[in-house]
Amino acid sequence: MVLVFTSLGATVHASVGIGVALVAGPPLLAIDPRFLPGPAIVAIMIVTARHLLVDGRHADRGTIKRAYVGVPFGLALGFLVIAMVDESMMRVVIGGAIVVASAVMLLGLHIVRSPRTDVLGGGAFSLSLIAAGIPGPAAAVAFNDLPPTRYRGTMGYLGIPVGIVSVGLLAIGGEYGLHELGLTAWMVPGIVVGLFAGRHVRPLVDTSWFRPAVLWLALVGGALVAIRELW
Repeated sequence: MVLVFTSLGATVHASVGIGVALVAGPPLLAIDPRFLPGPAIVAIMIVTARHLLVDGRHADRGTIKRAYVGVPFGLALGFLVIAMVDESMMRVVIGGAIVVASAVMLLGLHIVRSPRTDVLGGGAFSLSLIAAGIPGPAAAVAFNDLPPTRYRGTMGYLGIPVGIVSVGLLAIGGEYGLHELGLTAWMVPGIVVGLFAGRHVRPLVDTSWFRPAVLWLALVGGALVAIRELW
């Protein structure tokens, strides 16, 4: 089952630029809550490496530089959240985050970009990455005007270094150890499948049904995670 869910999430991520944790997160949380955030962050980095290598030349350098300014603040706040919230409440937080992120994107929220929103976008990206392993929706809202190829390239330059620092901080805090490393290994085959499948799905990114279908799937899954924990 891990292979199936991870393959689906990685396929979406390789196509749209977000999706590993957004799509695969809810079912993986039901299997083992420790799949998020650590293993999910590593999975995101592997898929994002594809974006860096293939689409990196199209990245928006100005956006990247401004986003980096907000990254340290987001990481510090996210690490504080992890330290203060217990495992059960963290599952509720992650499930709720998936629901809110999906709903915001389904409603088509757009913001007028400026240097300030780029800084805030970098902070939101890093906060949601280290705290919940779900950075994509924050970035998609903050950098909404970037076309798909430029967006994927920009996420490559932003996601890899922030992901490395996040995993390092989680390891220091005892949140990423041998157990999480084993869970990461279980995700790798699905990530590989998703990377290959993404080559065929990318042409569908601009169709009217693909993105809403993915977001509705994520919204329902996130709601089920939160409800299951609160019930």
